[in-house]
Amino acid sequence: MFHFDENGTPSALIGGRCTVCGQVSFPARKACGSCGPDAPIEEYLLSGQGRIYAATRVHVPSALGHKPPYAYGYVDLPADKTRIFAPLIGDDDTGWEPGQAVELVFCEIPAEKMQGVLGYAFTQALRGDDV
Repeated sequence: MFHFDENGTPSALIGGRCTVCGQVSFPARKACGSCGPDAPIEEYLLSGQGRIYAATRVHVPSALGHKPPYAYGYVDLPADKTRIFAPLIGDDDTGWEPGQAVELVFCEIPAEKMQGVLGYAFTQALRGDDV
């Protein structure tokens, strides 16, 4: 799921790309949703820059122990022509609006039952409109 650089630091999410039509998926699938099971899927490193498609803020604890409020949403990755579902992390005041530029970060999953587990999320992009 994660690509690590030569220093052992996570640097990208690993998805899959159909070698016939180029459709990108995350996580990687065994078969292309457009071409079917006979189209080979290759490993593909996803871009870390995106824009929020839709988001929600949750105000109740999760079964895994996420403390409210926390946010999740769909993020469009224009460079990859795909949309992924991901946690959104930032200040408690973050509005998470559609179209907002975000960037990938790697962090420990902030849930009581997931302590020490590496996860990923998106946070407000520092560069704004560069996506």
